[in-house]
Amino acid sequence: MRIVNIMLSGSPVPFGTEQVAYKYTNLFLEKGHDVLFIYKNAYDEEGVEKNHPHLTRLRLQNKSLLSLIKMRFYIKKWQPDAIFVHNFFSRTRFAGAGLAPMFGIAHREKFWSMKAYEAVISLRPDSVALAQEQGVLEDKIFVIPNTCNLTKSFPAKKKWHDVPVIGAMGRLSDEKNFTTLIRACALLNNQKIPFRLVLAGSGVMEESLKNLVKEEGLEHLVTFLGLVKDTSTFYQSIDVICMPSSFEAFSLVLLEAMFLSKPIVASSAISFQQILTGETGLLSETLSPESFAKNLEWALSNPDKAIQMGQNARAHYDKNYAPDVLYEKLMRMVKTVKEN
Repeated sequence: MRIVNIMLSGSPVPFGTEQVAYKYTNLFLEKGHDVLFIYKNAYDEEGVEKNHPHLTRLRLQNKSLLSLIKMRFYIKKWQPDAIFVHNFFSRTRFAGAGLAPMFGIAHREKFWSMKAYEAVISLRPDSVALAQEQGVLEDKIFVIPNTCNLTKSFPAKKKWHDVPVIGAMGRLSDEKNFTTLIRACALLNNQKIPFRLVLAGSGVMEESLKNLVKEEGLEHLVTFLGLVKDTSTFYQSIDVICMPSSFEAFSLVLLEAMFLSKPIVASSAISFQQILTGETGLLSETLSPESFAKNLEWALSNPDKAIQMGQNARAHYDKNYAPDVLYEKLMRMVKTVKEN
């Protein structure tokens, strides 16, 4: 099959949405398809297979009308069987309309921009109603979760650091809710519970978060790593992962943590509720430092049970979110759309 995969991100650095787009490209290549990867940023070139014989690249410098015309011309000449779109740029429809079925992945639940596509992917079952509210017909909606972009795992830890390390990773923005995590860590520190916190990511709230760390007297316990490219090394350096987000359409960090068998303490964001159970992770009240502190204290005080929880999370990932699971669902969707 000849597949077009489009990611026209406006982000200054690659975050979760971009990583998933790379995974789609690499997965299609792995399964033997010819892929035309259309992208905007130079950093996108690092996320996909290099010099793969079945990969064709097309970089667009911007989202101008001229770029859209160029993209449509190139896609028409390439003659694809399916077109996948990972951005919220509604005019992308112009580039592929009538050339092949278009499949939109609504990473941030912006369904309205994809309502004219032949199919739209909702990452969670509860978002189907939202897609319909934004104008997508029910028979065009397919529920297909993301998968992890990591390919190499490592043995689950049998023993933690002498001073356990809590890890957190994501864009330093309000919706990631790292303020609550830092305040939870202040409560742990007040209770004389040993720990360190490493925070990976960059964003507009970096300065305010660093100021909060100073206000809480945690400078000696909290390290800001900035944007981390080698995520596997980051996960190897921590004992517990904490995800305090107030909103996540479908967290890539969560899938990575599950894939690497990490004990998980998360918020009660709806996406986390639909993935984690008491056996695979701990859910906390989203805006409550006290709730996070309680769950983190349990994990830090019960390493054997926490390690087992991480192993349970990996088993849950293998059954429901592994790349082959995603691929089978994508192919069934393509077949259904083409038959209709």
